[in-house]
Formats: sequence, structure tokens, C-alpha cells
Amino acid sequence: MNPMSRKKLIAAGAAGVVAASLGEDAFASDGNPTLPRSTERFHFPLGKAKPDHVTDYGTVTKCTVKNMPTLAGSDAAVFLLRLKPGGLREPHWHPNAWEIDYVVSGNVRMGIVDPEDKVATFDLGPGDVAFVPQGWAHYIRNIGDTEAVMPITFGNNDPDDTGLSTMFGGMPNDTFEETLGLRKGALAKARKAAKTLFIVR
Repeated sequence: MNPMSRKKLIAAGAAGVVAASLGEDAFASDGNPTLPRSTERFHFPLGKAKPDHVTDYGTVTKCTVKNMPTLAGSDAAVFLLRLKPGGLREPHWHPNAWEIDYVVSGNVRMGIVDPEDKVATFDLGPGDVAFVPQGWAHYIRNIGDTEAVMPITFGNNDPDDTGLSTMFGGMPNDTFEETLGLRKGALAKARKAAKTLFIVR
């Protein structure tokens, strides 16, 4: 048996990578790589999809590896945030992902807190972009009089999201009262959420 040439070895390796990324139907009967049979693997109707989170103040629609399996093996996901005037994307952070925010329409104010307790607050309008490093706390508020529409790209195909409402919901009120310098019982009637609220007002 003749040893495989370097050129054939490289071609075989490349074919293996294609097969792994495209799936079992990646090869035709002659052994040559083929394109996937359906381009739907590379398309997701984010603007028309049913939102994952709906409140009186806005919506969040997610495109992650859970509803677009093509994202498997990548570090990418997109959320479509729609904020009504006055709506607040509650203070939160993503333990496993950075994010890039792009404003399609509307005007928002964004605040970011870094690990050294420095705060950056700035306003964004149509065409503006913001970046939030992984794990940094931030919020987004619609400060305009029209809906704000923002696709947000993440550096993870299934980004975690931890909101301030989740933290407050899981801890005793007095821990927040003492931290914020409030009198005992001041937060007795505060809303306790079982999960992240996402958008509030």
C-alpha cells in the first residue's frame, strides 16, 4: 500500500473538519464535500420570532444555540431588545459573555460598572455601538419618546444572564437594606422575583 501523500493527507483533514461542522450529510456519494441541504441552518427570523421575555415596557427575543443549532461550536448569539419609552433593561451582567450593543432606532442611556468600581454612563442614538466586557454590570434605559430597537451580539452561543432582580429575589431583604443604608423593613414591600425580570420601569 502506498503511503498517503502530504497533499492527500491535508485534503482528508480538511474534509474531516467540513464533515464535523456540517454534519452527517456533509459528503456526496463520491466522497466530495457538499453544502448542507437546507440554508435554514444559517438563517433565523429574529425580527419575526416570538419574544422570550415580554413586559409592559419591552421585549427580548433570543437567537442562541438553543433555537439556531448552527451556532454550536461558535462563540456567538444575538438578542433583539425592544424598549418602550421609559423602559429599563434592569441592571445585570453576563458571567460567560461580552456584548456589543447596536442602536437601530431610538435613544438610550447606558451605564457600565467595571471591576474597580468605576462607572461609565453615556447616551446612544441610531448608528451608535457600545461594548460591555464579560461579567461587567450594566443597564440600558430608553430616554427617548419612541421605541428603542437594539440587536445585541454576545461572545457566547448561550449567554448567561444574571439580573439584579434575581439577586434581590434570592437574598434576605436586610442584606440590601444594610448595604443601601435603609432603615430596617424599608424593603418589606419590594417586589421579589423568582427569576430575572429583564425589563422594568
